[in-house]
Amino acid sequence: MTEENIPVSNGTQATAQLQPLPVKNDETGGGFNVKWLLATVLAIWPWLLASIIVSLIAGNVYLRYYTPIYSASAQLLINDSRKSSSGSDDLLKALKINNNKINIDNEIQILKSRSMMTTVVKDLKLNIVYATEGRFKRSELYDAKPFEFIKLDYFDGYYDCAVKIKDQNSYHLSGMRGQEIDAHFGDTMTLNEVGRVVLAKTNVFFVSPYEFFVNHKPVLPTAIEYQYQVNYAIPNKAVTCIQLSMTNNISQRAVDVINALMDAYQRKNVEDRNRIADSTISFIDNRKEALGRELSSVEDTIQVFKQRNGIADVSAQAGMLLTAKANTTEKLQEAKQNLRVIGDITNYIQKFDDRLITLPATLMENKALGDLLAKYNDITDKIDKAELTMAPDNPMLKALIAQKKEVKKSFANSLATAKQETELKVKLIEADLRETNSSIRTVPRVERELLQSTRRQEIKQELYIFLLKKREETAIEKSSTVADGVVVDSALPTGQVAPDKKKILMVSFLLGALVPFGVIMLRRALNIRIISKTDITKATTIPVIGEIGNNGAGESVAVSRNSRTIISEQFRALRTNLQYLMPSADQKVIMITSSMSGEGKSFIAINLAMTLSLSGKKVCIMELDLRKPKVSKMLGLNNEVGFSNYSIGKASFDDILIPSGIDENLVVLPSGPIPPNPAELLLMKSTEELFRLLRNRFDYVIIDTSPVGLVTDAQLLNRYADTAMYVVRQGYTYKQQLGIPNELFYSGRIPKLNIILNDVVANRGFAYGYGYEEGYGYGYGYGYGYGYGYGYGYGYGYGTYGGYYLEDNKPKKKKFLGGLTGKKKKDS
Repeated sequence: MTEENIPVSNGTQATAQLQPLPVKNDETGGGFNVKWLLATVLAIWPWLLASIIVSLIAGNVYLRYYTPIYSASAQLLINDSRKSSSGSDDLLKALKINNNKINIDNEIQILKSRSMMTTVVKDLKLNIVYATEGRFKRSELYDAKPFEFIKLDYFDGYYDCAVKIKDQNSYHLSGMRGQEIDAHFGDTMTLNEVGRVVLAKTNVFFVSPYEFFVNHKPVLPTAIEYQYQVNYAIPNKAVTCIQLSMTNNISQRAVDVINALMDAYQRKNVEDRNRIADSTISFIDNRKEALGRELSSVEDTIQVFKQRNGIADVSAQAGMLLTAKANTTEKLQEAKQNLRVIGDITNYIQKFDDRLITLPATLMENKALGDLLAKYNDITDKIDKAELTMAPDNPMLKALIAQKKEVKKSFANSLATAKQETELKVKLIEADLRETNSSIRTVPRVERELLQSTRRQEIKQELYIFLLKKREETAIEKSSTVADGVVVDSALPTGQVAPDKKKILMVSFLLGALVPFGVIMLRRALNIRIISKTDITKATTIPVIGEIGNNGAGESVAVSRNSRTIISEQFRALRTNLQYLMPSADQKVIMITSSMSGEGKSFIAINLAMTLSLSGKKVCIMELDLRKPKVSKMLGLNNEVGFSNYSIGKASFDDILIPSGIDENLVVLPSGPIPPNPAELLLMKSTEELFRLLRNRFDYVIIDTSPVGLVTDAQLLNRYADTAMYVVRQGYTYKQQLGIPNELFYSGRIPKLNIILNDVVANRGFAYGYGYEEGYGYGYGYGYGYGYGYGYGYGYGYGTYGGYYLEDNKPKKKKFLGGLTGKKKKDS
């Protein structure tokens, strides 16, 4: 903060603490500055228009020669035809043969596989590229190629050649390694590295003055290239449908690739299923053959087993054995019964010799015994009758008795023989019964063994019949195999996808409009010098009280009594602003300094003094840049006597005051001879006395001192100054040098410091935000805005200035109207 004497309502002087007014964002670059944008557009509109036109031309050229990209799309429906339709007894289903369900992601991976695209490349011969040289670029041919490059030998490498069609039947080929061939279409020729090749005319054959180029590439790299050009999508998760799309610089090729890809997928699907069917048939045949051998072995085993065990039907044979056992048992009982009867008869005969004997019915079957028994009974009957009539010694009776004994003996012998035969028969029947019982006991084991063999036979026979059935089913299925993929929509071109004409032209327009601004911003970003007022306001809050334009005429005195140039008006505006910096009549001394030499402080001092003198004020310019004085030289004055002479007592006060020669109210105090010790002269008592005399005689004293960035003269003279002007030159002063006034201002060494922007050129760097600015103030407040430009007739005007004064010991805000508000003036 600083203290200034401000006029109050009662006309007295009061001291008030003044604060800088806030700085707007659009002035400091903190926000978007519409005024800067408009001013920039107005300043650079020729460049802006030219940039847009050039950019649009470039965009159209790009569209003309950019190879367009087209797209094509198709839809492929994947049917789940591999689901098994057989029942739960299907062995192949149990073995997971031919039982794969469709997985749409897996099918997409198959479509995306390198092997599928390799098949497509081979089918369409995509690895052979045809092109022709146009006027400005090489154009690729696909359907419109006049001939086809046909290989007769296998070759999968890189080869390039140029073909010049000479007429309807012949051509000239320039191959690799300098090979030159003249041939006719349809002739077989041998190319280096490739082998035998034929060039055959196509249906669209034509003769062209341009050469045609054939580029042969390996299949695999070509397949990988096309592999990434095809996109796959599933439009609806509820159905197994795949959306295929492709982008390519030739629309028909994109269509052909997608169609060929779907066709290759269908062929591969059918081939895979046929291969599975062939594998299944081969497996069935092999298994059937093995089962046939196993079945024959089992049947042979059953046959040998039956033959060995003497059975045909185990159940029937078991029944026969049981029947045989019953019959044998019955026979055994009969035989034993006969044996007992024979024994009883034998005992009976021996015990009862004279009785008649009646044989049992079972013995009557023995005819010999029956005959003997009948004869014996007959003789016995005769003897019984003879005894009744004959005497015991009757020869006839004796003969009968003797005959009876013989018959009896024969009968006894026959009984003995019959007994032996019956005993043998019993033994035989018992043996037969034992054998039958043994056979009956072996029936369960044989039956079990036979059942096991029969079960094996039935299982293998069932498998054999099943495999026969499945072989026929598989053969039928193979003959009727169709692909799982069904082409819902064949590939069709969907139009051009690149370049987007509207987008390219819009981008071209935007680039054309932004490039000039980009150049400006880039130059400003890379520029290390001060270009605009914004550069100052961003770096410091020290008020900028004036902007002085470029002195195109090159004259030292740019202000005259009747001049109406822009610079004249700018100095008049600066004069007006000084009234608020120094409102008191006692405030007369103005010090002007800068960062370095060449920033125009002497020019500012001369013309500011001239402007003040034109208002009727007595003004003195002090040439106190004792190391490099310029004021006297710029005004053409003698510099032999001046401040240095006065300081050492070699000249009086009146001797060092020289008329300026440009205005009667303007006096110059030269520097005099350049002293060896300028700083010591400024510290002398005579300097203080000199300023006292100057204040008494002149209305304004302007000090042109040395650059404060180089020496300390300005800091030494600041105690005599009522205000200080720090000159910054556009395009000359470095941005980092603004640290010098900042340090002097904020440290209090030069507290009443203000900045003047000198040598302002409106179109320097195209545009740098000249326009209305408001809100600067240091107690007095000021603000102004103007625009100007050579040849454009921009107007200028001054705004309102705000300040504070004391009324009844209370600060009041007051607005002062300064300059020619709203008035415009055209530059001559």
